[in-house]
Amino acid sequence: MIPTVTSTLTLSRLRNTTAVCYIRDAENEYVVESGSRDTGAEVDTTGAGDAFATGFLLGLLKGKGLEECGLLGDIVARFSIAKLGTRQGFPTFNELAQRYRELYSKPL
Repeated sequence: MIPTVTSTLTLSRLRNTTAVCYIRDAENEYVVESGSRDTGAEVDTTGAGDAFATGFLLGLLKGKGLEECGLLGDIVARFSIAKLGTRQGFPTFNELAQRYRELYSKPL
Protein backbone atom coordinates (compact mmCIF):
# COMPACT_ATOMS: atom_id res chain seq x y z
CA MET A 1 0.00 0.00 0.00
CA ILE A 2 1.32 3.44 -0.91
CA PRO A 3 1.36 5.78 2.11
CA THR A 4 -0.89 8.82 1.94
CA VAL A 5 0.74 12.22 2.21
CA THR A 6 -1.20 13.96 4.95
CA SER A 7 1.16 16.63 6.21
CA THR A 8 0.19 20.10 4.98
CA LEU A 9 3.85 21.09 4.98
CA THR A 10 4.75 18.10 2.84
CA LEU A 11 1.92 18.76 0.40
CA SER A 12 3.09 22.36 0.09
CA ARG A 13 6.68 21.27 -0.55
CA LEU A 14 5.57 18.74 -3.16
CA ARG A 15 3.60 21.42 -5.01
CA ASN A 16 6.46 23.93 -5.05
CA THR A 17 9.47 21.80 -5.86
CA THR A 18 10.99 19.60 -8.49
CA ALA A 19 10.84 16.60 -6.19
CA VAL A 20 12.21 13.41 -7.58
CA CYS A 21 11.19 11.15 -4.74
CA TYR A 22 8.94 11.05 -1.70
CA ILE A 23 10.20 8.70 1.04
CA ARG A 24 8.43 7.84 4.26
CA ASP A 25 9.36 5.49 7.06
CA ALA A 26 7.73 4.88 10.44
CA GLU A 27 9.05 8.13 11.92
CA ASN A 28 10.06 10.52 9.14
CA GLU A 29 9.13 11.70 5.69
CA TYR A 30 11.43 13.19 3.09
CA VAL A 31 10.89 15.01 -0.16
CA VAL A 32 14.11 14.46 -2.06
CA GLU A 33 14.77 17.28 -4.48
CA SER A 34 17.09 17.07 -7.42
CA GLY A 35 20.62 18.12 -6.58
CA SER A 36 20.90 20.02 -9.83
CA ARG A 37 18.37 22.05 -11.78
CA ASP A 38 20.52 21.54 -14.90
CA THR A 39 19.12 18.36 -16.35
CA GLY A 40 21.58 18.23 -19.24
CA ALA A 41 20.78 16.21 -22.31
CA GLU A 42 17.95 13.73 -21.90
CA VAL A 43 18.74 11.18 -24.58
CA ASP A 44 16.72 8.17 -23.40
CA THR A 45 14.67 7.81 -20.22
CA THR A 46 14.36 4.03 -20.60
CA GLY A 47 15.69 2.47 -17.41
CA ALA A 48 15.76 5.70 -15.40
CA GLY A 49 13.63 4.17 -12.64
CA ASP A 50 15.92 1.16 -12.39
CA ALA A 51 18.91 3.51 -12.31
CA PHE A 52 17.30 5.49 -9.49
CA ALA A 53 16.68 2.26 -7.56
CA THR A 54 20.31 1.23 -8.08
CA GLY A 55 21.63 4.46 -6.58
CA PHE A 56 19.10 4.32 -3.75
CA LEU A 57 20.06 0.73 -2.87
CA LEU A 58 23.76 1.60 -3.01
CA GLY A 59 23.09 4.24 -0.39
CA LEU A 60 21.25 1.74 1.81
CA LEU A 61 24.11 -0.75 1.49
CA LYS A 62 26.57 1.97 2.50
CA GLY A 63 24.47 2.80 5.59
CA LYS A 64 23.24 6.19 4.35
CA GLY A 65 19.99 7.77 5.52
CA LEU A 66 16.88 7.64 3.34
CA GLU A 67 17.21 11.21 2.12
CA GLU A 68 20.82 10.68 1.06
CA CYS A 69 19.80 7.41 -0.65
CA GLY A 70 17.30 9.40 -2.69
CA LEU A 71 19.99 11.88 -3.71
CA LEU A 72 22.23 9.03 -4.87
CA GLY A 73 19.33 7.58 -6.85
CA ASP A 74 18.81 10.95 -8.53
CA ILE A 75 22.45 11.17 -9.56
CA VAL A 76 22.53 7.65 -11.05
CA ALA A 77 19.26 8.28 -12.91
CA ARG A 78 20.64 11.52 -14.39
CA PHE A 79 23.71 9.68 -15.65
CA SER A 80 21.44 6.98 -17.10
CA ILE A 81 19.22 9.28 -19.17
CA ALA A 82 22.22 10.97 -20.80
CA LYS A 83 22.91 7.98 -23.08
CA LEU A 84 20.87 5.70 -25.30
CA GLY A 85 19.94 2.36 -23.73
CA THR A 86 19.31 1.06 -20.27
CA ARG A 87 22.86 0.43 -19.02
CA GLN A 88 25.23 2.49 -21.15
CA GLY A 89 24.78 5.59 -19.00
CA PHE A 90 25.36 3.98 -15.61
CA PRO A 91 28.26 5.72 -13.86
CA THR A 92 31.23 3.98 -12.33
CA PHE A 93 31.51 4.30 -8.56
CA ASN A 94 34.25 6.93 -9.02
CA GLU A 95 32.05 8.98 -11.39
CA LEU A 96 29.18 8.78 -8.91
CA ALA A 97 31.41 9.79 -6.00
CA GLN A 98 32.84 12.72 -7.97
CA ARG A 99 29.40 14.03 -8.98
CA TYR A 100 28.19 13.63 -5.39
CA ARG A 101 31.16 15.69 -4.15
CA GLU A 102 30.48 18.36 -6.79
CA LEU A 103 26.81 18.68 -5.85
CA TYR A 104 26.94 18.31 -2.07
CA SER A 105 30.53 19.27 -1.16
CA LYS A 106 31.13 16.10 0.84
CA PRO A 107 32.57 12.68 0.10
CA LEU A 108 30.38 9.69 -0.63
